[in-house]
Amino acid sequence: DHILGLLRDGRYNVTLEHSTVGGDQIQSPLQDRKTRSSSNAWITRHSSPIVDAVYRRAADLLRIDESLLRHRSDDEELTNTHHSIAESLQLVHYDVEEEYTAHHDFAHPGVANRYQPTRFASLLLYLNDGFRGGQTVFPRAVNEKNHEGIVVKPKKKRAVLFYNMLPDGNMDDLSQHAAKPIEEGEKWLANLWVWDPLIN
Repeated sequence: DHILGLLRDGRYNVTLEHSTVGGDQIQSPLQDRKTRSSSNAWITRHSSPIVDAVYRRAADLLRIDESLLRHRSDDEELTNTHHSIAESLQLVHYDVEEEYTAHHDFAHPGVANRYQPTRFASLLLYLNDGFRGGQTVFPRAVNEKNHEGIVVKPKKKRAVLFYNMLPDGNMDDLSQHAAKPIEEGEKWLANLWVWDPLIN
């Protein structure tokens, strides 16, 4: 409720805009309403103590030092950068018939980039109930029990964590996922993306 309150409280400068897609380069987003028809806003970690706590809990879940998910001072040098390896929290709104077709969260960095940075992990936080549709589907995650892939029904106060990279550093094609269209009501969620080894 607090995260949605930041949108409604004019002091935080949180404004919904049409969502974008990254294509091959996350840094060059494009609007493509056929692929992603939602709206979103960005919320920085330092917006409130509660948002900061979300980042701390995410770090616990990922089993990494929470300071990696924020900007650090000189005396906190843990990596070769002072920058956070987490993006700002993305608040996403889906209205009736809005969706995000099957996609990956990772990017393919240019071969000249020696660090090869990309989104390592995705954490989806479901923020409301009271809607139909809007399932998160992993269509390539097929096994003997799930012939159509894994389907997650969104529920308030629940989250889904998945990794976009394999332990060997290659991209995980099974991380492809989609947000199914909303049939009735509206859906709110927040995305937290963590990069490895650093944000490009």
